[in-house]
Amino acid sequence: MDDMNVKYTVVELDTDPDGKAIRAEMADIVGRTSVPAIWIGKQFIGGCNDGPLGGLITLNESGKLNGMLSEVGAV
Repeated sequence: MDDMNVKYTVVELDTDPDGKAIRAEMADIVGRTSVPAIWIGKQFIGGCNDGPLGGLITLNESGKLNGMLSEVGAV
């Protein structure tokens, strides 16, 4: 993401005081608590290489990542 000059926010759940509560909410929203859990805009894409859209690596390899990032103004 850094190489692509993408604007993003990282939330370190292991150090965030609300980390456990955030994981619980993630379970309610997307049915999992594992990290990384990556959203583009309001759409959950998965982790690095898994999830409902295949994850970050899969989207990048398929050529779909740039378009998604552009839609939300992240690049």
